[in-house]
Parts: sequence; C-alpha cells; structure tokens
Amino acid sequence: MKFLLYGANGHTATFAIEYAKEQGINLILAGRSEESIKPLAEENGFDYRIFNLESNDTICDNLKDIDLVLNFAGPFRFTFKKMVNACLKTKTHYLDITGEMTTIEKAYLMGDQFKKAGIIVAPATAFDTLPTDSVALKLKSLMPDANKIKLAFKMNGRGSFSSGSAITGTYRMHKGSLIRKNGKIKRVSPLYNKHEIDFGDGKLVQVGVWTWADIYSGYYSTGVPNIEFYTPLSDNQIKKALKYDSLKYRILLRLPFLRNAQIDKIKKKFRNPSYESRLKSSMNIFGEAENSSGKKITIKLKTCDSYFFSGRGPIALADYISKNEVSPGFYTAGQIAGPDFVTTIKGAGQFEILQ
Repeated sequence: MKFLLYGANGHTATFAIEYAKEQGINLILAGRSEESIKPLAEENGFDYRIFNLESNDTICDNLKDIDLVLNFAGPFRFTFKKMVNACLKTKTHYLDITGEMTTIEKAYLMGDQFKKAGIIVAPATAFDTLPTDSVALKLKSLMPDANKIKLAFKMNGRGSFSSGSAITGTYRMHKGSLIRKNGKIKRVSPLYNKHEIDFGDGKLVQVGVWTWADIYSGYYSTGVPNIEFYTPLSDNQIKKALKYDSLKYRILLRLPFLRNAQIDKIKKKFRNPSYESRLKSSMNIFGEAENSSGKKITIKLKTCDSYFFSGRGPIALADYISKNEVSPGFYTAGQIAGPDFVTTIKGAGQFEILQ
C-alpha cells in the first residue's frame, strides 16, 4: 500500500515519521507549505506533495494513487469532511488523529457510505483514543453484560498537551462536562462523581469528570450505554471548571471573536515540550466495567508519552491494514486490529487485569 501523511510538518507528525522510518514503512509527506514539507521529506528520504484542502479536485488529484491517507492536520472540524469526501471518490482509506467528538460522530454516521465505497475510515487513532478504546473493548470482552464503563488517564513526567490540542480544546469549552448516560450525551457539573483512582502505582489520585472523545468512540465500539471519562483534577482546577460552567461563560465561550482571541494567544505563547521532555513522560490508563449486579472488572495500562504514542499508533494501524483483510466501513481505533493490538506498539505495556 502507498501511504500519504498530510500535515507532515505538525508536532505529532514528527513522531509518526520517526516511527515509520524505524519500521521501514515508506511515506509520502504532504501539506500546504513547500517551505516546511520539502526539507522534512529530504531529511527523512521520503517523497512529498504540496496541496491545500480548498478544492475537492485538488485533493482527489493528490490522492488518486494513494491507498491510505493519514490526516494529521487539525483542527479536524475543518479538514475531516474535505479529506473524507475526496477519499470516497478516490477509494482511499482514511485514518486521523482527531480527539474531536463531532468528527467521530460524523464519521460514524457516514459508515454506510464508506462501506459502499469500499474504504476503511477510522478517526481518532492516536492517544488517548487508541489505548482507551482498546481498554474499553477488552473490558467488554471480559464482561459482555457490562452496562457502564469508566475510563481515565494520568500524565506522568514533563510531557503536556501540544499547541494543536490546546487550540482544539477551545472549540469545546462551552460544552462543559459531558458523560454518556443511557445512550445519551448528558451535561453534568464539574463536581460530578469526584473520587480517587489508583492508576497502578499504589497511590490514590483525585479525579474529576473530563469531556473526552471516548464518550463517543467507546459507545460506538462497545455499545455500552453509560460511559464516563476522568482525569486528575485538583480542587483548584475543579473550581476553575465551575467558573467556566456558569451561564455567563457558557454564552461567552460560544462567541467566535473571544474564541479566536484565545486561539491567537495560544499560538503566540504556547511552546510544545522538547523531545527530551517527552522521553521523560509516560501515561497511565485506567478502565473499569460494571454490570447491573454491581460486579466490576478493572484494566490498567501504561504507555510512553502521549505524543510519541499518537505518532506511532496510526502508523502501526496503517501497516496492519496493509497486511490484513479488513472489511470496509467505519471503525473506532480499537476495532481495526482488536483490543490486544495496542500492546504490540512500541512504548505500550501489557494489560493488567483485576477481577
């Protein structure tokens, strides 16, 4: 298969390119800026293409000989539909690294179109969704009658979010704290179910509800009607979340000029962590399934830095698709190769299962 990586000059793409070279996987690097893409391709020994996403014909011209496109260019609310519409015409498989709930929902609703076109489409194949979706699927396999899944992650060391992730977050701040309850998305208070989790190091950590893509991807992959996502939050962070949950901020955070001002601030001041900082970072993932009788199963998983994993995951899945028979249609990240596949990717540990 011929792979094209679009948005190759982005922060996360750095780690995808590095991993592809390690694995002997050839890529065509692509993006809008020849000034950025050409030296990157030459440095890594890859071919390159320069095009933007303004014209469907232009995208199709650049994808017509491509078997699978890896879209690393966000925010995906602006790039997903354009790229996927072209993929439907060129019969090109599609993976991306979104964490945007609306993008996952759009892809799910287009599933029949993907089947008809004979293409595989899987948004959100990076961190956290690849490992957390895999944990959710593993829990479901161990507890088929589960009616609730709780997921969480914890960052260790000096890693942090990239500027791109921070920008993406500004588009969903007005939505507040969300969970999936009885199959429906429900807004809850940031104080909802504040509790403690042992992520695997024997220490209890306070967590709060966190609006994350898994309330969509986990629901689509497992069918479990109640899904909640958590992350470590201090009392001060929860207090700040309560401020933004007020009616005043719910309205203000919807205003484009205020959101754009915040995005400009991020672009000017935000600095991505260094490669050395990423090397010192790791992630803990926690999953818990519960059935109607109150029985619970817990899974814990540790991975390398989230952005290292975000680069490696899509490359590993693309390679899997190229070597295995995968039926066309919509997939969540964990569905493509099954839940255990995540543990074969460099930087991932094994599932710790507690019953």
